[in-house]
Amino acid sequence: MKAIIWSLMLTVCTQEDACFKQTIQWFESEPECLEFKALHESIPADGGWKTVDYTCQIVGAIGT
Repeated sequence: MKAIIWSLMLTVCTQEDACFKQTIQWFESEPECLEFKALHESIPADGGWKTVDYTCQIVGAIGT
């Protein structure tokens, strides 16, 4: 049986709606990912981003 790996993803978009996505960290459980998601969301955003979005998703899963 394969383990499920969760990824904390950061997506930022500019005022012109150009978006960039980056993996922040991988986790062995969804609760651990969600804990770090909350931690990152509590940090003030830097730069002039229109949106800053953190999501937890399964590595290799289809979808966003």
